[in-house]
Amino acid sequence: MNRVPIPLPNLHAQAGGGMLTIVATLGVLLILAQGTIYYKAKGSAKFLGSEKSKVLAQQISEAGVEDNIADMGRRSLKVHPGMPDTVTYSGKPFGGGSYTTHLTPVATGANADTVDLFSTGTVGRSSQTVQARLKLRKMMDTTRTPITIVTPDTTYATVSRSVADTVRDTTIQDPNAMPAVNTTPAYTACMASPGKCEVCHLPGGDVTKANVLSLPHASIGSHISHHGDYVTTDHTCDLYKPKVNYTITHHMVIDSTRSIVDRTIYDTTLVIDTAVKVQILSWR
Repeated sequence: MNRVPIPLPNLHAQAGGGMLTIVATLGVLLILAQGTIYYKAKGSAKFLGSEKSKVLAQQISEAGVEDNIADMGRRSLKVHPGMPDTVTYSGKPFGGGSYTTHLTPVATGANADTVDLFSTGTVGRSSQTVQARLKLRKMMDTTRTPITIVTPDTTYATVSRSVADTVRDTTIQDPNAMPAVNTTPAYTACMASPGKCEVCHLPGGDVTKANVLSLPHASIGSHISHHGDYVTTDHTCDLYKPKVNYTITHHMVIDSTRSIVDRTIYDTTLVIDTAVKVQILSWR
């Protein structure tokens, strides 16, 4: 009877195959775990970005409210009776986003106004809206403002100066009013001197015919009775045919000079206005 040998199993090969199965299973599980973690991480980042945009949009909308409050405090934004719903800012850039605000009057009065202010902040696709109810209390505000006024200033300077006056003398003497020849100082001086004397003689008393005669002392006596004859000292009949004499005199004249310059005057003016104190009644 022949015996057929039965092959024994390869224990080393079986051990290696089992290890491969375990490793493959662990690999699959690891891949599944990593995919789950990646999905969760990606979803968390998107969620955090969305929440961050919402927070920024909220902050920007609040900044819009604060800008409007500042404008009302400075009176650059005024509320008046019958005022409609008014857009105060439209898409104003701020901090990586923008905001749009509008004002709705609720009640107006002599002492205070009440308004609703809506501000919508936008960052990317996220937007947040803040609604604030404000009371605007009115008060008188008096301030002194310095001003400058420019006025022309006029000054006058006076200077005295001498002006020459010229007087022309052409007076002709009347022969009948002339003194006798022998009664004048010129006659006395000539008779006391040696030589001849010069006498201005008027033939027939005619002034137009006046001429000068050179006479010895003894011949002068015949002219004493002639009206208008006289002893001349300048060789002419200047009393009847006078030269044109110019007499120069001076008188003082006052001149005034006007000077105009701009003068700056500093003053203050009292400005009376209505100031506004903003009170926040609600914020949501």
